[in-house]
Amino acid sequence: MSKEQVKQLKLKTGSVNRCMKDLTYTAKEIKSQEERIQRVRDDPEKDEADVKKQEEVLAEYTNAKPDEEERLHGFFTGLETAVLEACEDADLKITEEFAKAHEALKAAAIVLMATDGPAGPKLDPEDWEATLSQLPQAAAPAE
Repeated sequence: MSKEQVKQLKLKTGSVNRCMKDLTYTAKEIKSQEERIQRVRDDPEKDEADVKKQEEVLAEYTNAKPDEEERLHGFFTGLETAVLEACEDADLKITEEFAKAHEALKAAAIVLMATDGPAGPKLDPEDWEATLSQLPQAAAPAE
């Protein structure tokens, strides 16, 4: 196990976690903006231009989401490769960073399997099952 391998695992895990937070924030903002649009529509003092402006803001959030999902998929793939390579190193498999990377992969996989792109989910459940079969059952550091 080298320090560089641990560092790369940590960086890739951080990228996946950051993207997951971005997606969560975007989903909350979309919901909030939809509610704001409804309030503007219901307000008799607001006109159609106000509604249109709020819809433009919503469109910005909505248009950003596919890009965030695509970035998550890219980061996920990089982390998946790093974790599978780490499985070959007995010392690396028992580190805290490996356990965190494993958890980040599982969380991101759930999101990616539920995310539809033009050709279906960003992550095929069968591909994820194949990856899971290569990972250790208990990805936790030894105490």
